[in-house]
Amino acid sequence: MIKTFKRLAAVVSLSLILTIIIVPCAVFFASAQTTSGTYSVLSTTESTITRVTKTYTDDRELSNKQDSSTTEKAKSFDDAKEVAKKTAQVIEKAEKEAKTKLPAATVSTGGKYLLDIANPDANYVSYSISLTATDRDILQRLVMGEAGGEGFIGCCLVAQAIRDTMISDGYKSVEHVRTSMGYQASLYNTPNQDAIDAVNFIFDQGGAAVQHSIIYFYAPALCTSGFHESQEFVVAHNSHRFFDRW
Repeated sequence: MIKTFKRLAAVVSLSLILTIIIVPCAVFFASAQTTSGTYSVLSTTESTITRVTKTYTDDRELSNKQDSSTTEKAKSFDDAKEVAKKTAQVIEKAEKEAKTKLPAATVSTGGKYLLDIANPDANYVSYSISLTATDRDILQRLVMGEAGGEGFIGCCLVAQAIRDTMISDGYKSVEHVRTSMGYQASLYNTPNQDAIDAVNFIFDQGGAAVQHSIIYFYAPALCTSGFHESQEFVVAHNSHRFFDRW
């Protein structure tokens, strides 16, 4: 009986000892697992915050670069517009000054030429040119389209420009002059008497509107032309300005 009691007491004592040792260890292990999990969650959260912050920073930097690029492009566009505006103003001013310094032209009172100009060329010689029926038809229509409403003198100036160009540049036909020199007038115009008479006077009779070679002309009311204004100005008549080649 006494032996049995001693054995039971020994078992109980061993159980108590094991309980004292195991329970704290289990609690410590559980606590360690919880702490490790907490650290893991905190680490993951910090990593996410870092990535979000970096993405936001990168987006801001990209946005700032794009804004800067847009601003520079807008500034460049504004600068280009300002340069174009100033250039147009310079051209307009030059053309106005040129128009205020036009050589005087008056209707001739008995001379060989239709208009007396301030800068006649003493060496200028006008020639007659024989026309084929096709060339005559094209020429009359072309003169009509360019100056049909500007009277006989206006038509003669245009006809002289075509005739002088044929002679100076060696063109063999009116059609070649028309296509090569960029004449824009329609050939569907029926020529009036002024156009017909002008062709006869300039080409058949070898007459001239002015004592000076004429190669180019344009209408300032319809367009501006730095090229024409860079050439030797001869005369202005009605809506056209006429030039010789420098």
